[in-house]
Amino acid sequence: SIKKNANRLMDLINRLLELSKIEAGKLELEASKSNIVSFIKGITMSFESAAEEKDITLTVESDTDEIELYFDREKMVKIMTNLISNAVKFTHAGGSITVSVSNKYENRTDISVRDTGIGIPSEELPRLFDRFYQVDSSQTREYGGTGIGLALIKELVDLHQGRITVKSEPEKQGMPGTGWTEFTISYPMGRDQLRDYEIVKSELPPESIPFTGSKDSASEQFEALREHEAGYENKNIILVVEDNSDVREFISDILSEDFRIEEAINGEQGFRKAEQLIPDLVLCDLMMPKMDGRELTRRLKNDEKTSHIPVILLTAKSDQASRLEGLETGADDYIVKPFDTEELQIRIKNLIRNRQKLQEKYRKNDYLTMRKETDSKKLNDREEQFLSKVMAVIEKHIPEEAFSIEQFGEEIGMSRVQLHRKLKALTGKSASNYLKYVRLSRARKLIEEDKGNISEIAYSVGFSSPAYFTRCFKEEYGFPPSDLLGH
Repeated sequence: SIKKNANRLMDLINRLLELSKIEAGKLELEASKSNIVSFIKGITMSFESAAEEKDITLTVESDTDEIELYFDREKMVKIMTNLISNAVKFTHAGGSITVSVSNKYENRTDISVRDTGIGIPSEELPRLFDRFYQVDSSQTREYGGTGIGLALIKELVDLHQGRITVKSEPEKQGMPGTGWTEFTISYPMGRDQLRDYEIVKSELPPESIPFTGSKDSASEQFEALREHEAGYENKNIILVVEDNSDVREFISDILSEDFRIEEAINGEQGFRKAEQLIPDLVLCDLMMPKMDGRELTRRLKNDEKTSHIPVILLTAKSDQASRLEGLETGADDYIVKPFDTEELQIRIKNLIRNRQKLQEKYRKNDYLTMRKETDSKKLNDREEQFLSKVMAVIEKHIPEEAFSIEQFGEEIGMSRVQLHRKLKALTGKSASNYLKYVRLSRARKLIEEDKGNISEIAYSVGFSSPAYFTRCFKEEYGFPPSDLLGH
């Protein structure tokens, strides 16, 4: 916590220093000619997992695949990460963010970030880019902030001789998703607006993005926001289903340091929350109103969305018959009240660790492909059946670049959040990363079998460009696909 807040303070100081440099005329552009479309796509994709966690649809739109523009790459990263992180910050779960690049006007390129968030009142818009100014509402105050980010963005855009504008519609009270905000940056084409000393020769390929060293201030703020919103970092989710409020609060207190805790007051609510959240473990009481622990366990284990979740039953009944009855419903463990808190923590961690070991079995798609081709009819394990279905859907759509996680979820019969959580629990990969991994694995096999050149294979497995394919391939395997040629 000390380190995180020290880093945030350092970022704040750096922003203030940048503003001071701009005021003093000491901050200069280091612009180079690059493809702004691939650059914006790369920055936007770095927010994909963050948007996925909030169930936000994040898309990039462009009139064309290539627009050559003179801009300072490092400063553009700061501009775009700040705008996109703000969009994610103020957009409700289930909303959408669209980043678009257009040069329908010959003399300029427009870059827009539009969200379906809380919106900004019209009277606040004129002062939005003023230094230290913050929109005064309970929703914006919840996220903290300093009122420096947008002021710095405007200064950096001005430095490029560009222009930034904002349009917004506040959401109607009690109707999330009815508001929207759109920031648009307009950059002049060509280099006439820049001085000769502001242009440097780029030594980086257009596809590379300068995410090196420490995170920039916008990213740091966004990371802090994610921790603030969820109250945890990357903790496993435990759903505590217990009708006694004192016991529920006690369990939450002893586990909250290591886990993210969600609560339900009876079995019916517990089942609904389990379907929605896809937790990493369910800890439930045996005797509860509306639906007891046995019935809850049975339903969880027989539902495709939740069948993989370990379940621990808590009960005051210590006789062997009750214990066996609980285990026969499919529960993974059975703990008698009153329980030792250390024992409970150890049992929970062991079950989660065992589940993570199973991820190694399902992490690679080679195993699934082999099972799918040879004896898919013999698959009895519910997780193997699920992953076999996942592979069938991916195989069907593997050449389609536009195949989205929403479509993926629809064909599987789950929401994008449910699919993300289920695949993450089974394979250790999010839905988008698993889809990308299968595409890369197929491409590697095709290259090794000499089934075409790299560009042809990249397009055949759904990648938007050979350059992006090469970057993803190298990140996954540690070497470029060209190393496989001739082997």
